[in-house]
Amino acid sequence: MAGQSIAQKIIAHALGREAVEVGEYVTVSADHTVCQELFWPGHKRNLERIGVDRIPRPDKAVMVIDHSTSAAMGSHHHETHRTLRDWCDAQGIENFFGPGSGLRHLVMVERGFARPGLLIFSDEGNIASLGAVGALNIPISTEVIVSLIEDRNWLAVPPSARFALTGTLPFGVTARDLIQTIIRDFGATDRLLGCCVEFTGPAIANLSMDDRQTILASLFHSGAYTGVMPVDAAAMAYVAARAEGRPYRVVEADADADYVLEARYDLSAITPMVTRPPDLHGGVPVETVSGQRIDQATIGSCAGNRIDDMRAAAEILRGRRVARHVTLYITPGSREVYSAAAREGLLEVFSDAGATVLAPGCTTCWGYQGQLNDHEVLISTQQFNYQGRNGSRLADVYLAGPYAVAAAAVAGRIIDPRAMLAVAA
Repeated sequence: MAGQSIAQKIIAHALGREAVEVGEYVTVSADHTVCQELFWPGHKRNLERIGVDRIPRPDKAVMVIDHSTSAAMGSHHHETHRTLRDWCDAQGIENFFGPGSGLRHLVMVERGFARPGLLIFSDEGNIASLGAVGALNIPISTEVIVSLIEDRNWLAVPPSARFALTGTLPFGVTARDLIQTIIRDFGATDRLLGCCVEFTGPAIANLSMDDRQTILASLFHSGAYTGVMPVDAAAMAYVAARAEGRPYRVVEADADADYVLEARYDLSAITPMVTRPPDLHGGVPVETVSGQRIDQATIGSCAGNRIDDMRAAAEILRGRRVARHVTLYITPGSREVYSAAAREGLLEVFSDAGATVLAPGCTTCWGYQGQLNDHEVLISTQQFNYQGRNGSRLADVYLAGPYAVAAAAVAGRIIDPRAMLAVAA
């Protein structure tokens, strides 16, 4: 048997084995299963049909209300919030996080549930961001209830790919521009389909923990199944501050591990990117779409709502005003991010610039807030840009990093953000 990748080692450990084969079907017990509320009504009906009274490991469940951050009049979300809270109370689930706590992606890492070497089942692929601390996320969609009911579920051991990162991101370029470049290169192919992508290389040491989460959060648009970053000194410090004595184990791939694909990216060659609608792989250099008028701009979502994103937006917005015809929404990703932004004076910068700051959560990314009319144009740090994602199917959504989104909000049109940054500097 060839050497083991990080994904193989984590899955093998969960099985109590030394090794597993790529493609092998195994049944494992995860360290945690994390769910959000949008799917809860369906989960609840299924649990009632099955007749489940008690789940065996309530301590492993993490339940987060992160999409519908408020229960507006006329919506059904107030019912979902109540029934999920009541079910968690009845089951003895202490790890329940209500509206405004933040996205489960951040809750999992900030609260120390995601730690090196842990295996986590979730209901979405974009929670691969847990790999920034060396945890392995396995997205299993609606089958998360199987994990809750049985404390186990099956999976196929994924193949692994390896991406080597060199160089340093240039002035005005962010980790979001890197992942949009990767999605451009792989999103329309099946080359990464079902893979766990291991990132490696000297450039990672220059990426913040927020940068690493940003890259992994959007990785599934490239076709990948999940992804992990190396647990270096920065990651260890982050984990140590949050683990609270809970165990973890740093996992490294064997030198002779097998990879179905290897790629290399020089970060110094990355430029500000904008993804044109409606394809997620439609990334182009910002100058290609420069001049495109916008009506709305949003900074948030699991792809762009961490404190680094808030700081980047403030660099552009400080001392400037949002264009009169533009609405700018900014959503911190969690209470921790919100509090940090408040302490640093960023919320005041946003308010003075004319932006609206929303409660931590998914908010504008899935169109819960900030709906678009026919023929309106949005530029956003969010995950998706398909037609109808944010209201009208006749609206257009462009995707970009926080610098480009904030700069467009000020200019009223898409521009290269580096000009504004140079003045701000």
